[in-house]
Amino acid sequence: MTLNLVDPLDTERRELAWLTRKGVGMPMAGLLYWLGMAVMLRVLPQRTALVAAFVLTGLVFPVGAALTRLAGGNLFARSRVLTPLAVQLAALQLFYWPVAIVVFRTQPEWTPFTLAILFGSHFLPYAWLYQSPGYRFLAVSIGVVVTAAVLIMRDPLYLTIPILTAACYAIAVLMVRRELAAAPLPRFASYGR
Repeated sequence: MTLNLVDPLDTERRELAWLTRKGVGMPMAGLLYWLGMAVMLRVLPQRTALVAAFVLTGLVFPVGAALTRLAGGNLFARSRVLTPLAVQLAALQLFYWPVAIVVFRTQPEWTPFTLAILFGSHFLPYAWLYQSPGYRFLAVSIGVVVTAAVLIMRDPLYLTIPILTAACYAIAVLMVRRELAAAPLPRFASYGR
């Protein structure tokens, strides 16, 4: 006799994706963050702009939660099995900060690149959690696009990285929204609303 553990897990993932609307507000908030960073890097002195960018990361989650709510989802929807994993995935970003701070202190012109790579990679596990090609695109495209750009140009692209990153976010937002529009209404009991 074999146990089929995949079906209950997949069902729970689909329900959580439906209740949270795949957290669509988070990449939207990320897009706004990177557009804001692009402006700040152009109008403020480097140190001021980067410190402001660090501080403004604190707004990404509440803005993302609000945008998700406007899209009909609830980032705080609970799943007995998946909520602890989702919390750990979100908390993982805390361990990125030592890298960002060291880069800021030693090579500040590389800070936008570092933040783009670290924050972009954060979305890869959500591709699995939400069964989302849009999140997979977001994580992979940022890594590929910004790395290729700095290697080709042989420059940290201090002013360009936020624009390239924002473009990746914009495409991902469109992809996730398309996924949501194509998703059928699930047929399972709701929990954690």
